[in-house]
Amino acid sequence: MIDDDNWLEDDTDSLSSVHVEPWHVLVVDDEPDIHHVTKLALSNIDFLKRPLNILSCYSGSEALDLLATRDDIALVLLDVVMESEDAGLNVARDIREKLHNHHIRIILRTGQPGVAPERHVIENYDINDYKAKTELTRDKLYTAVLGTLRSYNDIMLIEHQRRQLEANRRGLIKVVDASTTIFKQQSVLKFAQGVLEQLQALLFFEQDALYVVVSGGLAALSDSDNLKVMYATGGYQAFCGQSLAEADLERLRPSIEEALEKRQSIFAPDHFVGFFQAPHGALNLLIIDGPVALSHPDADLIDLFCKNVAIAYENLMLNKEIEDTQRSIIYQLSEVIENRSKDTGKHIHRMAEFSYALALELGMDEEEAEIIRTASPLHDIGKVGIPDLVLNKPGVLDAQERAVMDTHAQLGYDMLKESKPRILKMAAIIAHEHHEKWDGSGYPRKLKGEEIHIAGRIIALADVYDALAHSRCYKPPWPREKVLETIQAGSGNHFDPTVVEAFFRCLPKLEEIRMAYRDCDV
Repeated sequence: MIDDDNWLEDDTDSLSSVHVEPWHVLVVDDEPDIHHVTKLALSNIDFLKRPLNILSCYSGSEALDLLATRDDIALVLLDVVMESEDAGLNVARDIREKLHNHHIRIILRTGQPGVAPERHVIENYDINDYKAKTELTRDKLYTAVLGTLRSYNDIMLIEHQRRQLEANRRGLIKVVDASTTIFKQQSVLKFAQGVLEQLQALLFFEQDALYVVVSGGLAALSDSDNLKVMYATGGYQAFCGQSLAEADLERLRPSIEEALEKRQSIFAPDHFVGFFQAPHGALNLLIIDGPVALSHPDADLIDLFCKNVAIAYENLMLNKEIEDTQRSIIYQLSEVIENRSKDTGKHIHRMAEFSYALALELGMDEEEAEIIRTASPLHDIGKVGIPDLVLNKPGVLDAQERAVMDTHAQLGYDMLKESKPRILKMAAIIAHEHHEKWDGSGYPRKLKGEEIHIAGRIIALADVYDALAHSRCYKPPWPREKVLETIQAGSGNHFDPTVVEAFFRCLPKLEEIRMAYRDCDV
C-alpha cells in the first residue's frame, strides 16, 4: 500500500503527486486474521498504474450496508460462512438482486468447502470465482484478484462507452427536437427567438445570447454594419435591430471575426460563436456570452444543430419569398376585382386589417391571424363572374339580381378550392363562408354557429361593418351610431356573439384602420 506521508515528502519518488483513483477491494470475513493476511498478500500491488485500496467488513449485513452506499467497489472477496452457514451466499445473491449491482466482481472464499459445494455455488449464484482458503497462496490470490480486476475494468469501459453513446443519442434527439421546433417558425423574428431558446435549452444554460444575420452574403463581411442583431436575450436585448457595429461586444469581437474569417464555429472557454451558412449562401451567427463547457461530442452536436439552423433559415427565406409573391398576386387580383366594382375604394385593404385585428383580439396566434389577413382580400373573388349590370347597379337589387349576386360565394370557392398553398386554402374558405350567418339563415350552405369557420365569422362582421360605414353605389355611408347599433343587434343571429364582443373591444383600433385607408372621396 502507498504511504501518503512518505511520498509527499520525497520529491524524487517516481509516483506522481496527482491523485490516482485506486481499485477498491472489499474483504468480507468474520475472522480478523483473514483480513490481515489478505492485506499483506495484496500490499504494494498496482494494476494499470492504480493501487489497491483494501476495505474490511466482518459480517454479511455490514457488507450489504456498505455496498448500498457505494458503487465504486470493484471486487469483493467474500467468505461463505460468517454469522450463518450461508451468509456469504446471501450477500452474493442480494448484491445482484436487491442492490442491482451487476458490475462488481465477486470471489467467494470458504474454509469449509463441504458446507457450500463448488458446483452448486457456481451454478446457482452470479459469482466470478470460488476458492477454498487453503488453496489461495499469495501468488494464486494475486492472479485471481488481478484477473478479476481486469474483467471489472473491461466491463466498466463497455459501460462508459454505452453511457457515452446514450448521452450522444439523447443529445442527437435534442438536436433533432430543437431543429424541428425551429423549422416550424414562420417569421424571421420568431425564428431568431426560437434559435436562441432552443440552443440554450440544448446546452442547459441561460447566458446572454444574440442571433445575428449577415446582409449581403460573403461580400458584406468586411463591413460590420451589414451584420444585424435580429434577436437577443438578457443584457443584450437593447441591441435588437441594431447593427453589430453598434453593439458593445469588444471582448467577443476577436472570436466573431475569427468565425467569419474561417467560416466555422468558435468554442471559447467563456463564450461561443456559432457560424452557419445556408446552402445558397445566407450567413448567420449565434453568439453566447458566458461559460460554455462542451465535450467534443457536445461540440459536434452543436455543429450539427447550426447546420440544421442554416437549412431552416434558408427554407424560411424561400417560404417568405413564396408567400410574399402570393400576397402580391392576391392584392393585384383583388385590385382587379375592386376596379370592376366602382364604389368599393380601399375596401380590400380595410378588410385585411380589420380581419387581422379581430383575429388577434380573439386570441389567435400571429401566424393564424396573418394568414387570415393575407387571404381576406379574396373574399369577393367570385364577383369576377357577376355581370357588371348587377355588380354596379345603382340601387337595391331585385330578387333575380340578388340570386345572381349571391352566387359569388360559391363561384369564389370553386375558383380556389383546388389550391395547395395554405393562404389560398384559407381564401377558399373565406370566399365560401363570409355570407353565412350565425343563426343559419345565410348562404350558400346555410351553415349555423360553429359550423362556420372562424375566419368566415370574422370576415362576415368585418365586411358588414365596412359596407355600412362607407358609401356604395346603392347607398350613402351610415352614421357611426347606426352602424354600431346594427352590429350589436346582429349578435347571435347574423354574427358570432364572441366576434361581436371582440369587435367592440378593439373598436378604437378598427376606426383607426378605417381612417388610415379611407376612400379618396371621403
